[in-house]
Amino acid sequence: MTSIAQHYDRIRATVGVYTPGAALVAVSGLERGVVLGRVLAKDSEYVEPDTARDTLILDEDGGVWDAVIHIELDNTSWLIAQTRTDLADLLRAAAQDLEDVEVLDAAGEQLAVAFEGPKAWRIAENLVDFEISSLVLHGVTAIDLPGADGESGVLTRIGTTGEYGYLLLAPAGADPLATVLRQAEELGGGLVDEAALARTRAEVRHPQLGDHTAGLTVREADLEWLVSWNREDEFRGGEALQAAADPERGLITLSAPAGAVLVEGAAILAGDTEVGRLRALFPSTQGAVELALGLLAKPFDVPGLELRTEAADGTAVTLTTVSSPVVVPLSWTERIGA
Repeated sequence: MTSIAQHYDRIRATVGVYTPGAALVAVSGLERGVVLGRVLAKDSEYVEPDTARDTLILDEDGGVWDAVIHIELDNTSWLIAQTRTDLADLLRAAAQDLEDVEVLDAAGEQLAVAFEGPKAWRIAENLVDFEISSLVLHGVTAIDLPGADGESGVLTRIGTTGEYGYLLLAPAGADPLATVLRQAEELGGGLVDEAALARTRAEVRHPQLGDHTAGLTVREADLEWLVSWNREDEFRGGEALQAAADPERGLITLSAPAGAVLVEGAAILAGDTEVGRLRALFPSTQGAVELALGLLAKPFDVPGLELRTEAADGTAVTLTTVSSPVVVPLSWTERIGA
């Protein structure tokens, strides 16, 4: 049985493979830009073809509905939802007064496969006919896979763990997962589970939505970078977002000594004063510090503070607010082609 340490090491030392997202939707037609503009929190008016980006979809109250990957091609916009399965329904509702737009729930027809790690580029270079280092971050290129029956896929350089990351989108019949996984195993990598992904994403503070972000505003959840703030057009949740008061609390990453058994929801104290609560706990590998997200009152949501909480056995545990990244990914020091 593969442990979290093995899955974690695949991401941080070789390459980890997984299928991202809860929904995969294609939007096409001349008016698809109108739909994207109404739904996505980042402005899509001037998005260039053959690019990819992370953005949010807000609810009507300006809260976080979901995070999505947006891949823009010449004739189609692809959206991969992080947690929601009803993305196609939302997009169809936004397009109901338009004539030249089509929303397709592509699950079953297309498959997205992500592979991340310092050796991920070695797989990517086998999928293209040019020098892989020229595929810049957030760039997209067409590729051909055996068994795709002449229907090409796309490869984009985008990731979630701070390592070299790529996402392959191809017809399910071409079995892109098998193509990537076979090469990953040759490099000493392989499939990785949600526990390892959660840990590696937490180390670089990549957005992970869940119960810990429920009820928080965009700014409380520290997700401002996934929104275009100077938009003049109307978009879902935009009016409520602009009207929201300045936050009085914020999420920040906390570390605790290795082996500490933290309790989700436990109080966080500065001296004898409660200044927040633990909102999310992340798996750890043996000997590594414990990581969590805390929702802290301002001005305590800044790096470099020592706070405390109570462990599961009632003992006091020192918490430290930390900046990201918690670890320096190997990909930051090991260049593509080395």
